[in-house]
Amino acid sequence: MSPGPTMERVYAELKARVIRGDYAPGERLDPVQLAGTVSASATPVRDALHRLAGERLIDSWHQEGFRQPMTIEADLHDLYAWCASLLLLALAGQEEAPLVAAPAFGGSDPRDYPEEIASAFRAVGWLSANRELRHAVANAVDRCHVVRSAELKVDPNCRSDIAAIDEDRRFGRWSALRAKITRFHRRRALLAGRVVAELRPREPPLR
Repeated sequence: MSPGPTMERVYAELKARVIRGDYAPGERLDPVQLAGTVSASATPVRDALHRLAGERLIDSWHQEGFRQPMTIEADLHDLYAWCASLLLLALAGQEEAPLVAAPAFGGSDPRDYPEEIASAFRAVGWLSANRELRHAVANAVDRCHVVRSAELKVDPNCRSDIAAIDEDRRFGRWSALRAKITRFHRRRALLAGRVVAELRPREPPLR
């Protein structure tokens, strides 16, 4: 492995690019080419890409290198269901409402829907005392991040849905929160095909 600080910096920068969707779906991520963009040698870049592949944030095949994932409807449908299941599991055993409202989580920018939804769902994950579950929620949130902007284009109401979800979490309205999380992800699944279509690069117009 490459020296820790460099590897962590490169990993954080590449992860941010990947989940933002800076690379086109299916685009090859070449360690040598990326090295110049992150001011590092190819070794820490390759190590960071292996780590991202282990987290399923990018795709990796033997002797074929690394690529930005290609999002297909069936996989996105499953990812939404997985995320919902993890969030509902994190809420298991939550029964008593807090005496005062819990704080917002992570200080997300309300103008940034992908960050807003990530903060809201991480906050739900942190309600669980199970560290493995917390990590699983965080990973699912990261894997969904790349589709969030497309979700907002397809369904502008999803922003108000997340605000309602976070409000229920803050005030300990657990039954309402479970119902809203379930409805939110069911609607996401119904619109998964449109979200995937929104992610596809557009063909240039004919002249």
